[in-house]
Amino acid sequence: MDENKILWCGEKTEHFSACYCLLAFVTRFFTFLYMLLPLLCVSLNSFCQPGAEVGILGGESYYLGEYNAGHFKNRQFYVAGLYRYNLNDRFALRLNAGFSKIDIQGVPLLSNGTEVYPDGFHCKVKDISAMVEFNFRSFMVQKIEKSSWWSPYMLAGVGLLKAGDAGSVSIPLGVGVKFNLYRQLSCGVEWTTRKLFTDKVDQLSDPWGTGETNFIFNKDWFFVAGITLTYRFPMNPECFF
Repeated sequence: MDENKILWCGEKTEHFSACYCLLAFVTRFFTFLYMLLPLLCVSLNSFCQPGAEVGILGGESYYLGEYNAGHFKNRQFYVAGLYRYNLNDRFALRLNAGFSKIDIQGVPLLSNGTEVYPDGFHCKVKDISAMVEFNFRSFMVQKIEKSSWWSPYMLAGVGLLKAGDAGSVSIPLGVGVKFNLYRQLSCGVEWTTRKLFTDKVDQLSDPWGTGETNFIFNKDWFFVAGITLTYRFPMNPECFF
């Protein structure tokens, strides 16, 4: 077969493949949007309640395990969306959905005698959690007469964390400080951990045969340090979506 004809067929095949991928993406996107729209229409009114806040969290994350034994090492960017519902000036319910990655390079591990381990690993992290927040001081957004303009807080809950092919139930625990900024806007600084029930985030499970595989020992951890920025819907809202 003529060489020019072969090249032309190859270019045509690649062009067709690219068009097909684009068409498939557009079709799936609008199918997803069509399925999601009724749910959003039903739920947006409930989001706009007087105690509701929506916002973002940005900061850094890191994991603790065989490849990383020290805090605040090998940090990566972390971003999340959050929804908080204030029950009163002390307690709030919070949903958190975040994304990050783990990228460890140039960290050699001692061989166990039968297997030589790689000098690191890379994976994407998806983090979802539901938590309860407790304010140590009376705190309201927008600030009212009896509340403080700032308050330390603690949080705890339950969640799911997926790192690469490894997934685990997580127990989020953390502390922070929140501040009233202006009217319905508030911000916070927090440090949280996710206690995991797996030792396979780094694709290793008890590599040196210690046998310490219970809840405390030989399980991976995931930490997040960041800043939150939230908007609280007015006390007498009128939602038009």
